[in-house]
Amino acid sequence: MKKEKLEEFNNWWFAKNVPEELLRSYKRSLFNQLTSNLNKRQIVSITGLRRTGKTTLMFQLIQKLLDESAENSSVLYFSFDEYVESLDEVLDTYREVQKKDFRENKFYIFLDEIQKLSGWENQIKKYYDLYPKIKFIISGSESLFIAEKTKETLAGRIYELVLKPLSFSEFIGIKGLGSNIPTIKIKSLFLEYLETGGFPEIIGKEKAERKEYVKSVVLDKIIFKDIVSLFGIRDTETLRQLIEIISTNPGMYLDYSSLAQQLDKDRRSIKTYIVLLKESFLLKIMCNYRKNSMSTLRKLKRIYPTDSSIITAFKSVIDDQFLGRIVECVIINHTNSNYFWKNSHEVDIVADGIPVEVKYQNKIVDKDLTGLREFMRKFSVKKGVLITKDEERQEKLEEGEISLLPAWKFCLESKL
Repeated sequence: MKKEKLEEFNNWWFAKNVPEELLRSYKRSLFNQLTSNLNKRQIVSITGLRRTGKTTLMFQLIQKLLDESAENSSVLYFSFDEYVESLDEVLDTYREVQKKDFRENKFYIFLDEIQKLSGWENQIKKYYDLYPKIKFIISGSESLFIAEKTKETLAGRIYELVLKPLSFSEFIGIKGLGSNIPTIKIKSLFLEYLETGGFPEIIGKEKAERKEYVKSVVLDKIIFKDIVSLFGIRDTETLRQLIEIISTNPGMYLDYSSLAQQLDKDRRSIKTYIVLLKESFLLKIMCNYRKNSMSTLRKLKRIYPTDSSIITAFKSVIDDQFLGRIVECVIINHTNSNYFWKNSHEVDIVADGIPVEVKYQNKIVDKDLTGLREFMRKFSVKKGVLITKDEERQEKLEEGEISLLPAWKFCLESKL
């Protein structure tokens, strides 16, 4: 490859710093976790949904290394959005340009959108095993494409982290509002967060611009570019229709046969498409909680978008009832839970064995606690959480204690 391309990517070889336009002043919560792993042997993998800030994180890490006296020419960045046939092609050019020997000193090599390089896992393994002084930091936007490769080839050699869309606290932080904010302002910010979602680049944009960004910059790139090129899927219209159906019905039960009939497609194809959309970080699938994991696998599942902006990109009119479903989606993504529970009654979320029900409404009555109480009795759990619009109190019952917390406060604390 041409040396000019590497020099274009690695401006700090000459200017000693990462260009300011590539850095954001606000650092995601994952930043500190990443920096603590920079001097460890393992490869660091950052995966996550498109446009959540993986590349920015990489540049922030590079700047930190430069600030801490790493030799500027010993830090390499390359994005595989630029086509190359092999990692050798990149690293051979780097060694030639900078006159480097990987057996000497410490090297930090940042490889962005790694999933676009065919056979990347074996290529990295070769360098990892031959040159212990190289530290690899890689990123990718396809969970399945990366996870399967690392399981097969890089087991024990890689530390994997997921960068999710902005949490509510990060949303506040990126707006530069500090921590001492009046409650009335926090509630207003929460409503803004529900509609705006967690993509950093659309904060402060108008509604129409946000919708266009999510549809064209995020969804279309994933459907028409990533999934087509990586998995050879050509039925992009069905992929788009699935996203719209799920976004306008967040929390719907996942019934492959029903979706196949609705879209006039084969059931197996629908199942494959759902998996690909999930592994592209667009969708989250929730399983019905059971202590027996095998029985969990056989039960119906529920499905949600991974960010509220995907919902609002398709849903033009949002009434109070539907707003509650958006809140449910947001709470699920904040708890990182993979389970709901349904028996004779239902609980929206089970996180670390604790039931969490979302009732985003003005008044909480006794029947709103029914699902939580049934779960607590059945599984001998002494704690439950009810997410509310405004109410905050403790309910002491024969089954245990149920904490009522406003949604905005739960999202800021995110502790069960």
